[in-house]
Amino acid sequence: MSFLIRKKSTSNNHSDDGHYYISISDLMTSLLFIFILILAYMMLSFVEKQEQLNDEIKKLEQNIEARKDLLQLLKDELIKEDINVDIDKENGNMRLKSDLLFQSGSADISQEGKRQIGKIAKILVSKLQEEKYITSIDTVFIEGHTDNKPISGAYKNGRSWTNKELSSQRAINTFSEMNFETNNEILSLRNIKNKSLLSYSGYAETRPLCFDDNDECRNKNRRIEFYFTVNTPEIKKINK
Repeated sequence: MSFLIRKKSTSNNHSDDGHYYISISDLMTSLLFIFILILAYMMLSFVEKQEQLNDEIKKLEQNIEARKDLLQLLKDELIKEDINVDIDKENGNMRLKSDLLFQSGSADISQEGKRQIGKIAKILVSKLQEEKYITSIDTVFIEGHTDNKPISGAYKNGRSWTNKELSSQRAINTFSEMNFETNNEILSLRNIKNKSLLSYSGYAETRPLCFDDNDECRNKNRRIEFYFTVNTPEIKKINK
């Protein structure tokens, strides 16, 4: 099967029209070639994006390892200062029992609490300005957590505190004490995106570590927690 295509006259000396034919096989070959070019482009683009994604995943793994190193370093340094903390290197958490920092139902930091928080703050200021940690740590969340028992004997603005208010105020006071002990250096810490490195929030009893209904379990749930998040792959850039 062939297509018949009329050829226009190219000379005034010829009155008859010439004819030529393009076979269907030539047309299909041309289309196949175009398809191959498009496919090759798509494959190349996919490979490039896959390489970019692999690079970002590798960076993420390096950031997680850097966070583990930082948490272990913090624990080792604090042990020298007679400060015991629990660390969860896999999830990026460092925990202090709030009973050592605050009186029951209070957000006022004890003298021992100020000592511990001050030491933590100074180590963080020192380490979080190192290139390794600036590029790997995105945010340090200061979190207040309580047990599930209602507060008794503590009042704010003429009414009883809620655990949510108490945990939030403890987180705020912890941040403020850290900032005071470092002459506002904590406040000036920035991540690689030039955003504030520290944040704070209160979760009351909503994120327990232990679920048993006993004093030992409730004691474990009352805590100040430092949660270190890492920089994650920039998927939007890869998809462009």
